[in-house]
Amino acid sequence: MVWTLSAKAVVRDGQGRILLIRRSAASRNNAGKWELPGGKVDGGESVEQALQREVREETGLRVEVCGVAGAAESAWDSRRIAYLIFTAQPHPGEVVLSDEHDAFAWVDVTELTSYDMPAQFASFLRRYLADR
Repeated sequence: MVWTLSAKAVVRDGQGRILLIRRSAASRNNAGKWELPGGKVDGGESVEQALQREVREETGLRVEVCGVAGAAESAWDSRRIAYLIFTAQPHPGEVVLSDEHDAFAWVDVTELTSYDMPAQFASFLRRYLADR
């Protein structure tokens, strides 16, 4: 079993809404599903640097990493992914999606369950919001 590390962000706007992005239909994994922005930590970069880079690549937003929100995991064939999930505040700017994603939404916490997310993110968000 091979483990990889992915950094994800609960990016909240000034109204407390959470940014979700939808994987494009061409995505290898989770096509059409909504997720938190972020991605794989590359060798030689800190988790914070990876998170800031991935969020900027996927959404065009710069974010300030505020703290650790929790963790999740998933399995794909012979590899497992450990997700370290942070809270983050966006700097002013507009969302500009990468080719990996085809939609975004600033979602009120009461509406999160209406978005089709991979199980690891849906269960993480339920736990995270229950603690708030």
